[in-house]
Amino acid sequence: MEAELNIPQDVLNDLMRSLEILESSTDLEGTAIVSKTGLRIASSETADVVADIYSASPATLISLGEKISEGVGQGELRELVIRGTRGYTLILVGDKDTDFMLFTNCQKDIMLGYYFHKMRKAFKIIEKVLKQLQT
Repeated sequence: MEAELNIPQDVLNDLMRSLEILESSTDLEGTAIVSKTGLRIASSETADVVADIYSASPATLISLGEKISEGVGQGELRELVIRGTRGYTLILVGDKDTDFMLFTNCQKDIMLGYYFHKMRKAFKIIEKVLKQLQT
């Protein structure tokens, strides 16, 4: 954990528990909460990858996605789907007044709508905690 945000351990544990619950009820894996500036806030145990993938890369994508979405008249960016040959990376963006996003991966495409529903539901709970931490 970097010093940019001072998160009490009990709050961090609650965030990590929320991510674990999300993963246990879906086929999602490697789930993390990341700030829009690129700081990884919390992650599940399955998020065992290079830190840059969970920090700077999504922050850059979100910035670009917001410009494109607003530029072509689609309104605020809500989510990004990145399709690779072996699966998907899903990024759920919080409201404009929230500086965080939910980042996760899955291999099955037949349930993407269901996964986004579960992600939105979990993120509503997570966002309440995160908004209290913002300065």
